[in-house]
Parts: sequence; C-alpha cells; structure tokens
Amino acid sequence: MMAASPLSTQPLLDIRHLHKAFGGVQAVQDIGFTVEAGEMVALIGPNGAGKSSCFNLINGQLAPDQGTVLLDGMPIQGRSPRQIWRQGVGRTFQIPATFGSMTVLENLQLAVASAHGHRWRFWRPLYRHYRGEAEALLAQVGMRDQAGQPCGTLAYGDVKRVELAIALASAPRLLLMDEPTAGMAPHERHALMDLTRRLVDERGLGVLFTEHSLDVVFAHANRIVVMARGRCLTQGTPEAVASHPEVRAVYLGSYQP
Repeated sequence: MMAASPLSTQPLLDIRHLHKAFGGVQAVQDIGFTVEAGEMVALIGPNGAGKSSCFNLINGQLAPDQGTVLLDGMPIQGRSPRQIWRQGVGRTFQIPATFGSMTVLENLQLAVASAHGHRWRFWRPLYRHYRGEAEALLAQVGMRDQAGQPCGTLAYGDVKRVELAIALASAPRLLLMDEPTAGMAPHERHALMDLTRRLVDERGLGVLFTEHSLDVVFAHANRIVVMARGRCLTQGTPEAVASHPEVRAVYLGSYQP
C-alpha cells in the first residue's frame, strides 16, 4: 500500500464527532482530530479519559454510536478490524503478542504470509515462505542479527521491535501504537520512538500513539491531543499543550517538558 500523496489536501486520518457510550457512561464524546501522513500524533490523558475506547473505535474493535472515521477520505467506522487492517491501518499493543516458541524470523514470516493472504497449514514448514521480506523488515528495526532466536528469549525492548516489524508487514499507511514504550527503560523508550520516527520519515506513515511517559510524548510527538472524561480538552503543538492551564490542572501537574 502506498502512503498518502503529498499533494492530497485531505488528512490521512480524519475523526469527526465521534461518540461511544457504555450504558450511562459516555466513554467518547464528540471527539475530532486528524493525523497527517508523515506525522506522529500523541493521544494522552488521565486513566479513564477514553483513549483506549477511541483507539478501539478507529481500529474497528468497537463501532461508534455516532461520528465518522475517515482514512484518506473513505469512511471505515463500523468495519471489522481485519477489514480496516486490509485498508492500511496497523496496530501495536501495550502487551506485545508474539509466539515465544517461534524464532524472530518465523514470527515475521507468519506476519508477511498473512499480509499476502497466504493460506498455510501449521504442520507444513514455514521457513520457505517470504524469508526475504521478513529479513528486510527485521533489518529495518535492527533485529536482523536475532532472526534465529526464539522470541521467548528476547529482552523486552527487542520484543517491542519485533512487534513493530510485524505491524509493518502489511505496509500500513496509518500505524496505531498503544502504549508503545510501557515497561521499557528510559533509553529503550527513546530508542524505540527514534526508530518509529525514522520509519515515519522513510515510509510516509502517519502514527497515532497513546503514551503515559510524558518525556516520550513531548520529545517525539508533532502534535498532541488531550482527552479527559471522554472529551477533548485541547490539541496542538507540544508547546501549546504544555502551557494550557486546564491540561496542567487535570493531567500534567508540575511536569515541565
């Protein structure tokens, strides 16, 4: 799949008046923001703000009660996660989902095979399929030397890199990253996000990520959307968000970027 054309006047992701309620609880209320190709946008806020619900509405795990989710101008709300994935939306999760008994390379071969719509049977060897593509993806995330190592023996930061490579196997235009640096040491957090930025620049991806580590948010996001109690408090550049009095009161406190 190709990245959005730089001549396009419409954003890669355009969310408009999104609503979702669970019984009497308004999880997402009239949320709207955009993500451009080549941009990293952070979605932040206190626990219970509605960030995960918003992610799940974009990804198709939830259907909105109202509102639209446009990918390159085409509505995708209400479609299944697999349909949305096929249209160019990849996702990583707070807890990485890899097969620990399989090698790093085998995990990537499985992902590439799925992206190609390849049907296989588990009793047939995987090593013949898509090895070159899998190795190229591992090289992009700096994991080529660990290709033969079982995923279950990797350090946590390396598992996160493998998960990122798996998400890239379908050549997404938009990448959703849910708490990408959770559980990582400070140097690992910034290394992973530096890698993500390089991939954004090389591939023309748009990235929307949630993150509780404010140092990561303010160091790596082009723009920030702040949610609280299901609503958008504000959105803008890191500098504008850091100086917003309500954001400081509700979420940032004494934190200084």
